[in-house]
Amino acid sequence: MVIPFEVRGPALAVATCARRLAPIGARPADATSLSPGDGGVRLDWGESGRMAGDPIELDLSWYGPAAMTARRGSEAAVQAMTGLMQVHGRDSDGPRRIGLEVASVAAGILAGHAALATLIARIRGLTVTRVESSVLQAGLLLVSHRLAADSSGHEWVPAPAGPAPGPPFRSADGPWFEIETLDPLAWKAFWERLGAGGADLGWAWKLFRPRYFRGTCTLPPGLHEATRALGLDHITAAAEACNVSLRRVRDYDEIADELGPSDGHPGCRPFGEPHHPRPGAGVPAGLGALPLTGVRVLEATNRMQGPLAGLLLEMLGASVVRVEPPGGDLFRTVPPLLGDTGSFFLSFNRGKEPVELDLATPSGRSDLVDLAAGSDVFLQNWRPGKAAEWRLAAEDLAAANGRLVYAYASGWGGRPALAHLLGTDFLVQAHAGLGAGIRPAGEPPLPSRALFTDYAGALVTCEGVLAGLYAAERTGRGQRVDASLLSGAVALQAHVLEAIASGEEKGRRRGRPVWGPLDHPLPTADGFLVVTVEDDEDVRRLCRVCDVDPSLGEGLDPVIADRIAGQPGAVWEAALAEEGVACAEVCTDLGALPDQPRLNGLFEPLGAGASVPGSPWRVLP
Repeated sequence: MVIPFEVRGPALAVATCARRLAPIGARPADATSLSPGDGGVRLDWGESGRMAGDPIELDLSWYGPAAMTARRGSEAAVQAMTGLMQVHGRDSDGPRRIGLEVASVAAGILAGHAALATLIARIRGLTVTRVESSVLQAGLLLVSHRLAADSSGHEWVPAPAGPAPGPPFRSADGPWFEIETLDPLAWKAFWERLGAGGADLGWAWKLFRPRYFRGTCTLPPGLHEATRALGLDHITAAAEACNVSLRRVRDYDEIADELGPSDGHPGCRPFGEPHHPRPGAGVPAGLGALPLTGVRVLEATNRMQGPLAGLLLEMLGASVVRVEPPGGDLFRTVPPLLGDTGSFFLSFNRGKEPVELDLATPSGRSDLVDLAAGSDVFLQNWRPGKAAEWRLAAEDLAAANGRLVYAYASGWGGRPALAHLLGTDFLVQAHAGLGAGIRPAGEPPLPSRALFTDYAGALVTCEGVLAGLYAAERTGRGQRVDASLLSGAVALQAHVLEAIASGEEKGRRRGRPVWGPLDHPLPTADGFLVVTVEDDEDVRRLCRVCDVDPSLGEGLDPVIADRIAGQPGAVWEAALAEEGVACAEVCTDLGALPDQPRLNGLFEPLGAGASVPGSPWRVLP
């Protein structure tokens, strides 16, 4: 039986969707080109044989339901509109373009989620034939926690800003590196070993720890002076002695032979014996429109990767029970507060049912086993070895529920050489070479303050859970899913790694983006504007609007930039969009995004005036 899929939309998003689904059973059909849209592909799912019902349509667009459907789109325009450029450039001198096509790739992964969810829905008796999403909605998802904080109207400043940039640091022999610790005493001991005891280490710690939530970090200059006076080997030895995690910032020349596109996929494998459906499992045909209606998820996670994966499953219709320690998750108190709960926590945990269990006790663990017995999915992101220590590993829970999808969201994906390191976003960005893809040639390949691997790790985790649910529904066997921040980092740049391997790079050199002056945000009279110029016709259109002679050759770019600087961004955006040039004003105030009329309907209230992006999918029966 074969289920046909038709995927339409921007080319990279479509290609990413097909790439994500291929290891799970999708294959290109004879008709590989569909229209309308920038691209399209027909995929067949399942074994050869008769077709099973109507095709499932995955309709991607640049702007989705936003009031810009007739406008030409581009990755750069979406990055500008959503505030991604502002978040990425927050510790720089202004908004910065992101070299990787993060919004387009995220849109393709989200489309893969929709495909898997509709397959599960059909098996369980629900009718879903079409799902709509967009690159704009994917881009908004990637700034969820910053948008929630900025729209709350509250600032969280735990200490005065420092005069020097935060991590990464540079050693005397050249390499850049990131560090991570959750222990202020380890932090202090590390810097004292490097001779930075004269710096205000207590103040520095207060600036360093909240960088994930604030999206910015500045530090006393004495810390940078200390690292620039020592070789990396000496610094690494100090980190090991003080139990501080350190990872050197790498580029594509180092990772291309080590990491490949296949490392960006979650692992999913069966365990235990086949079981019949539990009594009451499944849903009556036609019940509800969301594809995961009736699916029960038990989530024991914190920070971002696991909670966002659980939220995405909830947005697809699952009910999510969230396990928290006695007194509640500590991340509930991370400011800015919306009432008595922090915006960061609410961004990823709204709508879930909290249950407090003390898993350090036998009774707490027994209660968790009971909850897992009635669930379809168990999702956790405990430190390596903790599940076995508590006897809550996949094999342990299988005794209570042989059909359970057991998902583990880790940092490093079980790689022994990295197991001693904390698995957090900035360390993984450094190790995976992400900085090389996001920053242009000629700049150091430094990680971004935007939490790309946390978000991408959540997307890959959700994909793994959905693949596990699909396999469990088909086979009756429990499934073990393994996803990681590292797999998320690789997923974001899989298309770049493939291009390096094939030698067919376009607009890049050894993975690094190669940009001209017009590829960066351009100053206007009141902010910044982004334009996308892909061919000679785009140049002619741009020149017509700017009233510039296109025959100026190499002198063209500065003249256009000078013209654009003389008028407000809204004037240029309206004129260029009318002419067919993909463009956008750069959002520098994320808190104002929910109030934009053209984005009406893309957000949902979080409380106390704050907003977050709503579901990135529109599901149609």
